[in-house]
Amino acid sequence: MIKLTSKENIDKMKDRLQFLQYLATHTVEVGLTSTASERSRTLLAIHEHGAPAMHIPARPVVKPALAQESTRAEMSAAMLSACAAANDGDLSAVTSALEDAGKAGVDGIHAYIDKGIPPPNSPITLSGGWMRNPVSKKPVHIKGKSGTTPLVDTGQLYNDFDWEITGK
Repeated sequence: MIKLTSKENIDKMKDRLQFLQYLATHTVEVGLTSTASERSRTLLAIHEHGAPAMHIPARPVVKPALAQESTRAEMSAAMLSACAAANDGDLSAVTSALEDAGKAGVDGIHAYIDKGIPPPNSPITLSGGWMRNPVSKKPVHIKGKSGTTPLVDTGQLYNDFDWEITGK
């Protein structure tokens, strides 16, 4: 027979249970959140899957960025801190640790983009010029891009990457 004895205050145990339930029902979402612009959502969809008719290759961003070992380690450490804080019964520390996990995810996405995502931009993307639209068969002028890093032109998509804590 096993006998367990607890010398902990019942109120602290209730707080622990409440905060562990908070962790179980809330998630940290990283990427384009509910505040992102429709333009950024469209651009990300095009870049994630590519648009062969417009000569845009697929350049997946979010999943590969969050799969980077350094980003995973940083986010995991923050989530462990959230669990420890929930076990201690400290909701503000739980929330702070979840925020740290979200910030680590966004920083990882930015670092992944800054490193450069293959394939590199084509010469016409960089310098601009005329090309024939494959759908309408009409010539289209393309304005040159200011930088050489794929996925970074105006910075709007880059800056729209964010995180949010969502729950039931």
